[in-house]
Amino acid sequence: MHIKAIAALLLASILLAPFAGEGSAGAEPAAHAAQAPAAVQTPAGAAGTPSAAEPAATAAEAPSAGQPRYYADATLAAKLPYPQELRLQGIYASQASYFNLGTRWSVQQSVLHLDIRASRKASLSSLTVEINGKPVHSDALSGYGETGKRLDVAVPADAWRSGSNEIRLWLGNKEFGEIGFCVDERDKDNWVTVQKSSWLEIGYRSELPSLELSQFPYPFLKDAGDTSGIGASIVLPDQPDDGETAAALQAAASLGSYAPDGLVGLHMDKHAAIVAGDHRNDHLIYVGRLSGMPEEIRSAAPQEAVSRIGEGPVLFRTVSPYNPNRILMVIASGDDSSVLDTAARLLQNKDMTSQLSDSSALIPAGTDINPASGRLTGDTWTLEQLGYDNGLEVRGPLRQQTTFDIKLPSNKLVVPGAKAKFQLRYARNLNFGQSLATLYVNGIPAGSKKLDASKADGDLWEVNIPSRAAKLSYLEFSVAFDLQMNDLSCAPMGEQTPWAYIDPSSSVSLPAKDERSMLLDYYPWPFIKNGKWNDAAFALPSDPDGDDYSLLAAAASYLGRSLTDNSASLKVLSEGKWNPSRDKGVNVIAAGTPASLPALKALNGNLWFRYDSSFSYFMSNEKRRLLPDFAKQLVSLQLVPSPADPATAVLAVTAPDERNLALAGKFLAQDKNASGLIGNAVLIDRWGEATNHVFSGDDSYSLSEKVNLSTGQARLFTILFGTVLLLLIAGIVFYLRKYRRR
Repeated sequence: MHIKAIAALLLASILLAPFAGEGSAGAEPAAHAAQAPAAVQTPAGAAGTPSAAEPAATAAEAPSAGQPRYYADATLAAKLPYPQELRLQGIYASQASYFNLGTRWSVQQSVLHLDIRASRKASLSSLTVEINGKPVHSDALSGYGETGKRLDVAVPADAWRSGSNEIRLWLGNKEFGEIGFCVDERDKDNWVTVQKSSWLEIGYRSELPSLELSQFPYPFLKDAGDTSGIGASIVLPDQPDDGETAAALQAAASLGSYAPDGLVGLHMDKHAAIVAGDHRNDHLIYVGRLSGMPEEIRSAAPQEAVSRIGEGPVLFRTVSPYNPNRILMVIASGDDSSVLDTAARLLQNKDMTSQLSDSSALIPAGTDINPASGRLTGDTWTLEQLGYDNGLEVRGPLRQQTTFDIKLPSNKLVVPGAKAKFQLRYARNLNFGQSLATLYVNGIPAGSKKLDASKADGDLWEVNIPSRAAKLSYLEFSVAFDLQMNDLSCAPMGEQTPWAYIDPSSSVSLPAKDERSMLLDYYPWPFIKNGKWNDAAFALPSDPDGDDYSLLAAAASYLGRSLTDNSASLKVLSEGKWNPSRDKGVNVIAAGTPASLPALKALNGNLWFRYDSSFSYFMSNEKRRLLPDFAKQLVSLQLVPSPADPATAVLAVTAPDERNLALAGKFLAQDKNASGLIGNAVLIDRWGEATNHVFSGDDSYSLSEKVNLSTGQARLFTILFGTVLLLLIAGIVFYLRKYRRR
């Protein structure tokens, strides 16, 4: 027994050793030699110091023909959090979770860390871990208990595949596992939970980037792990015009369209500032006209494309002249900077981007860069359209479940009439008197169906989705199958395993209307509508620096997450070109102080939290009492109707002290923070803690603002409250009259 324990410890130390001291999760080593086409040469004598997050690489492995090349000197560690807490209950149960691994990773080793709690009755049970349909580990639950314990599972590297991976956990009972599986012995007191603190640790080597444009957004955005944008910078000319800045923000949105959580680490600045600082060692995207392009970048441009630049914008990739271990991508135009937007928007079309197989491309004027028809439009989605080409399947007796989700545009509100239509197939060896399928939407039961032996080879199930389950723009659908075994008191494990299958033609219909309430609850509405820019503009402060540009680039990247239609452009309004009291038909994001962006002074009377007369602190109102010294350190996000056009809005990101503006970045660019915004005014203190406030009505200082009548539910509440009040008054009058007669 002692020998086994020592051997287990030695094995664990060997498997876990590679993770020690390997740097931050998801960090990427520096590219030593990108696969450059013959027409592109690495600049002679170029020098640079790799950033601390990306250790310099030595010679990469010599690949086989047609195989990718990987960094040879560093195994990196990615820590991937468990997507949700799992609860397995009963004698026998299973549930799956999904992890996305980088398509450019070569996995070297991995450990799955599971924080487990188990009931006392589960001491007779075991937990089996299955990766992509293959079991990799089983463990008895006798030593866990309700206080919890961590299980570390070393997973073979070849168990993983690039992209989506299924981790399925099976709960089985030893007592019944020996004699078979007894369908009537399900016990709710037999349970195990896997806490959300669990995680998957992957040791991997990353693929060397090539100069093919089709690799976008790689290496500017890693395809899994740390996808915050750290290590990537967008570079502007030293004297950018509004067209160049707008195209740069459009490029940030293009990057963001590939980033599930936003790009809070993305940097953007003018060329001189970039090359003078540490960001010269980032992977760079330069956006600008050829005439203002620095010579070291212009000299790397492909001459054939440059000679035709009058025909349209040019895209090209090359080795960075500031660090030979980095990639530089350039979006260039002739004298007309407005065409840069076309090239930046093309990068939002994933199909067209994948066709850019060379290191350079000319986009002729008039090129249709919009997505082809047949995309996800309308109110109905099939599983195949949602990415489940092979449908969804569950295996095993008793309760098994599978999930999928749909994210609607933030301006949409589901109306009554929502419905799911499932094409089912299932095993014939079930106890059809007790076998069911149940649909849950955002955790709320929507309906159940009894499985039918005569329809096992093809069963249509339609279920109405309750309105209260579809209040949010994000809907999670969970289909639970109760697969009771047929007639067998104890069915041998592994024999005649029951199953159920949902065909990819199954669909969900979600009729919706525009929800036009100007609330941060629906952000990125009103700047994004139905998946495309909605007359959106960014107002620039005077003489913006890297902090100003980066704040707006991070915001643009977050908005880019919601872009499914690249047919619309965005605008940039440099200082002096935006008058909130005059300009109509535009939804503006304005970030700055009253000193750096004077238009905010003109907007002050419309803010929910107004500045004092000296614009040095936010004033109190009936929502919040603020001490002046505290209010000087605040940052506010205030969504207000535009004074010139109440149908549009202004998002004022403003602070008395410019040094505090950066605190707003994570709320504009990080999903976990932006999704928590509520109301129309948010105050962020110097510790980064946000407080939401809701105002309504024209008089922001009246008591009426305490009630928001912008939704149907609020109106219903008002009617019910009024009815109850009338009944109460009538009851009091009746009572007084009755006893007055006596």
